[in-house]
Amino acid sequence: MRRNGIGRRFALPGIAAVLLAGCSGEGPPDAVIEISNVQFGPADVTVPVGGTVEWRFDDGGVLHHVAAEPRLGVEGEFDSGIAGVGTFRHTFDRAGTYVYTCSVHRYMTGTVTVE
Repeated sequence: MRRNGIGRRFALPGIAAVLLAGCSGEGPPDAVIEISNVQFGPADVTVPVGGTVEWRFDDGGVLHHVAAEPRLGVEGEFDSGIAGVGTFRHTFDRAGTYVYTCSVHRYMTGTVTVE
């Protein structure tokens, strides 16, 4: 009995797709900032140029907003939008100190130092 090979042509790409599905291009962040109890923790982090910071909204659904303060005439280097759950990531391509705040709770502030 001769096989036409059709099953193999469809099976191999399917297997490859399943194996690659677990390989996200996004690696672990260089720093994680938890948002809970209406505060950033830690509020101040240091990452290398090209490093990524992840903010995790874990405050029981309380709304927060992570946004960079304007610096050197550059408006809004990063902005999470207002959220109560989930995560927000930003990759920093330039060295410097970035001050960020929560516009919902203006007393919540922090810095990201990029070296």
